[in-house]
Amino acid sequence: MDGRLTAKEFAAEFDENLDYGRLYTEYRRLADEQAALRRLATLVAQRVEPMEVFGAVADEMRRCVPAFTAGLWRFETDGEITIVAAAADPAALAKWPVGTRTPVEGNTIATLVQRSDRPARLDSYDHVAGPIAARTRAVGVRAAVAVPIIVDGRVWGLAAVGSVQPGPMPADTETRISRFAELIATAVVAADRDEQNRQLLAEASRRLSLVDALLEGRAFDEWSLREVAGSLRLPINGPFVVVAAHVPTVGDEPLPEIESKLRSLDIFSAWRLLPDVQVGIVHVKSDQKLDMVIGLLSRMTTAQVGVSAAFGHLRDTPQALHVARMMLHGPTDSTSSVAVFDGSILATAAISAPDVMVQTVGAALDGFGDLPDEDREMLFETFRVWQDSGASVTAVADRLYCHPNTVRHRLRRIEKRTGRSLSRPRDLAELCLLFEVYRRLM
Repeated sequence: MDGRLTAKEFAAEFDENLDYGRLYTEYRRLADEQAALRRLATLVAQRVEPMEVFGAVADEMRRCVPAFTAGLWRFETDGEITIVAAAADPAALAKWPVGTRTPVEGNTIATLVQRSDRPARLDSYDHVAGPIAARTRAVGVRAAVAVPIIVDGRVWGLAAVGSVQPGPMPADTETRISRFAELIATAVVAADRDEQNRQLLAEASRRLSLVDALLEGRAFDEWSLREVAGSLRLPINGPFVVVAAHVPTVGDEPLPEIESKLRSLDIFSAWRLLPDVQVGIVHVKSDQKLDMVIGLLSRMTTAQVGVSAAFGHLRDTPQALHVARMMLHGPTDSTSSVAVFDGSILATAAISAPDVMVQTVGAALDGFGDLPDEDREMLFETFRVWQDSGASVTAVADRLYCHPNTVRHRLRRIEKRTGRSLSRPRDLAELCLLFEVYRRLM
């Protein structure tokens, strides 16, 4: 100092600097608290394991208040409370270790928070009864303040700090630890969502595995098959159909959200996206439901879709998948991309052994190899219409807008090029099968 101060001047100078000291102390306290909250918020945002977050919160809360002890408790459904994190000296922690469950009895700070959903304090534990109060006294705590941890509108637990000094804790203690309680609530919500997501992913993965098992025809006894059906929310008995939709690009779903859309129509199904097809096992309890399925499929996609014939038991799923896949190669109605297997004997024979059938029919069709494509298709179309018209030449002529003699001439050309006669039953059966295989597979 440049000069000496009088006693009066010194007192004024001291009071002024004392105010600055208090302001600076408060500023440092707030800065430390905000830094602690930011560190904890970072842990929550990084999806750190909840128990690690709980421990960090207890440590920061104890340091920032400051307090002798700090802890977090979770209310259980059986009337007990579990300590999930604590910060104190080792001797105190040993008397109330993390994980301890204690009955919520007596007029303790836990019961006050649980009943009121509001912060609570106890300025003395000297005359408080109950196991929680006894543990608190054993730790050495004489006064405590707690705030509720609210998750989804209910009291999940509480955050509390304790003092070993006689008398009440500072008046702003509730406000200060409430900020930490809010972070805990956020961490709990985040952990719950992560767990729900894990469960959903696990359930989805299990459903896909079960669908694969049915499609591949893995051996199940009757009881196991019922469990599989229950997990997929399908009845064990049909009728069912298998739907196979062509995937134009790997990873794309030609029938997005098809399961939920069918469910809205009260139709249960289970689906699997494979590299080349999207496959579904669909329960159709009536012809009306089947028509609804086909109508929905037609509206949803322009990709080729094959539908098997109805079958009665889930054990028959692999055969139905084979049929649905084969229908992807056959013709569809001109107004729809959906091809439904009709279950006829000819159609069944045509697709029962596709590789063998294609090879055999290919050899039989060699007699048409020298014809232009348009001419060959005209002959094949004439035979198809002749079949559908009950072998009536007149009806064929009317449908194809030509003279009956033209129809007869085309049929004779087919007989000549295949070496088979339409008047011999065996030859006729072979011709019908030949053109069925060509139509569906070639």
